[in-house]
Amino acid sequence: MSISILIVIGALVLFYLDPLKLNTTLYKVLFLLVGLVLASFVFLKSPQGIRLNAFFKETKIELRKVVWPNREETVKTTGMIMVAVVIVAIFLWIVDAFFTWAVQLLTN
Repeated sequence: MSISILIVIGALVLFYLDPLKLNTTLYKVLFLLVGLVLASFVFLKSPQGIRLNAFFKETKIELRKVVWPNREETVKTTGMIMVAVVIVAIFLWIVDAFFTWAVQLLTN
């Protein structure tokens, strides 16, 4: 993993300090992208990268097990949430109006 970090740092140094005097942004960006791809490849071959890859595979398997709601359930749930939001908004509006009235009563 430390090798991939060094590759990323080297790519960033080449990009910002420009020791090769490339003078064009295109070449600097290409060197940066090649460095990032190389660092990614090195990381994925390291033990941490292999564990990360296994984690993603397991996550994909678990996502297949999820029971997603159908259209009818989604519409019902969305409707209930919208009604709840309106009720809370009205409640907060009433509380705000009360506190505004109370502050005006105390300040006048």
